[in-house]
Amino acid sequence: MKWRSVKIASLVLSIVFLLFGCSSGESTGSSNNNGDQVELTFMYWGSNMEKQAIQKMIDSFNKSHPDIKVVGQHVAGDYNTKVNTLMASNELPDVAYLGTSLAKKWAQEGKIMDLTDYQDQYPALKERVAQSYLYYEPGKNVGNTTASEIEMMFYNKSLFEEDGVEVPPSKAEDAWTWDELIKTAQKLTKDSKGRTADESDFNPKEIMQYGISVPSTFNGWLPMVLSNGGDIVNEEGTELTLNTPEAKEVFQNIHDLIYKYHVAPTPVQMENMPATSVSLQTKKVAMAIDGQWALLDIAGSGVDFGVAVLPKFDEPKTIFLSGASVIFSSTEHPEEALEFYMYHNDPEQVDLFETGLWMPIQEEYYTDEAKIKEWTDNPAHPEEYRDAAINYLLDNAVQAPEIDIINWDQINTELEQGLDQYWTDAKSLDDVLAELEESVSPLLEGRYPSE
Repeated sequence: MKWRSVKIASLVLSIVFLLFGCSSGESTGSSNNNGDQVELTFMYWGSNMEKQAIQKMIDSFNKSHPDIKVVGQHVAGDYNTKVNTLMASNELPDVAYLGTSLAKKWAQEGKIMDLTDYQDQYPALKERVAQSYLYYEPGKNVGNTTASEIEMMFYNKSLFEEDGVEVPPSKAEDAWTWDELIKTAQKLTKDSKGRTADESDFNPKEIMQYGISVPSTFNGWLPMVLSNGGDIVNEEGTELTLNTPEAKEVFQNIHDLIYKYHVAPTPVQMENMPATSVSLQTKKVAMAIDGQWALLDIAGSGVDFGVAVLPKFDEPKTIFLSGASVIFSSTEHPEEALEFYMYHNDPEQVDLFETGLWMPIQEEYYTDEAKIKEWTDNPAHPEEYRDAAINYLLDNAVQAPEIDIINWDQINTELEQGLDQYWTDAKSLDDVLAELEESVSPLLEGRYPSE
C-alpha cells in the first residue's frame, strides 16, 4: 500500500509539472502564453548586398533566440508605396525601416511605438549619437535612425597621382575653400584630347572626365548653404530662407561648376552616369560628393580611393541623414520586437558597418578606441576615414531636414521640382526662388523638437 501511494503521488506530481511547468519562476523567454514560438516580420529596403547582410543578421538572431522567429521582407521597389499600402490594409510588419519624416508623422498619430519608456529596461537606448534620436514631441522619441550617415567626398587617388594634384583634405579645419575646389576640379576635368578645363583650348563639348560630381538634391547643396551661414528655413521652421544672399551664393556657385567652369556634369548627364563607385572606377569623375553609404560599393569596386571632407564657405559643415528603424504599435509582441530592434543594427551582430554601408549609432563606437577599430580597421575604411568621417560627424554634422522639419516629404518635393528648373538652366534663380516661396510657405509648420 505504501509503494502504491508513492506511485500515485509521483504520477500526480508529474501531471502538475506538465501543466504548470511554465510558472516555476524561470523566464519563458520570448514565447507567448501557449509556449509557442513568436514570429515577427521585419521589412527593409536596400541593395542586394544589403539584403544578404541583413538576412545573415536575421539568421544569427533566430539562432540565438530560439523562442523568436524573424521573417525578413525585402522591398526592392517603391518602399513608401508598399508601406502606405500595408498601413491602409492594417497588415504592417512588426519592425521596419521607415523614412524619418514619415516615422515622426506616424508617431504623432500613435502608429509607432514610443521607445522613451523602455530606456531603463535597455540602457543602450540612452547611449547613442545625439543626432540619431527621433523626437516627435518634447522628451518623446520613436527610437533612432538605423545608422549614422553623413555627406562627404570620395575621390580616385590614381587620377590625382597621375596629374600631380594634391588630394582633398580629410580634416574639417583644412577643408578647401570653393576657389580651391574649382582650381583642382579644373585640373582633373579633361576633354577627348586630354586637355584640362583650365587650358584655353579645352573643348567643353567633348568632356571625357569630370573633376567633380555634385548631387542636385538637398544632399549636395544644403551642407554648403549651412557652411555659408544659411539654412532652408528659419529657426522656428516657419519661413523659407533660401532666397537669401547666403543660399543664393551657394546655388550660383554650384551652377557655375556646371555651366561656367564645365567641371561637373549636368543633372541630365548625372542621370545617365553610373553609380559613384563605377564613375570613380571608370574615371568618369575624379571626385564625387555622396553619402557615406556609397563606401560599401566603392570599396567593393576595386578602385584606389580616398575620402575627404566637403569644401567650405565659412564654417565646415556636413549633414547627418539616415532612414529610421521603427516598431509599429500594431505589433502583438512588443517585447520581442524590441529585443530584435536592439539587435538588428548592433555592430557586433551585422557586418554592414565593417563593409562600409553604415556608421554606428552607438556612442561607444566613436569614443572607445578598441570599438572604433572593430568597424574601421579594414580595407573598406582608408586611413583618413577617422578624420573625414568620424570626427567630421561628431564635430561638424547638422541634422538633415528630413529629421528636423515637419512636412519634409512634401516640402522636398516642391524644392526638387523647383530647383531642377535652375539646375537644368531652364529658369533663373530669382524666378525659381520666388516660385518656391509661394509653393513651400503653406507647408511650413515648424521644426520637431531636438530633445
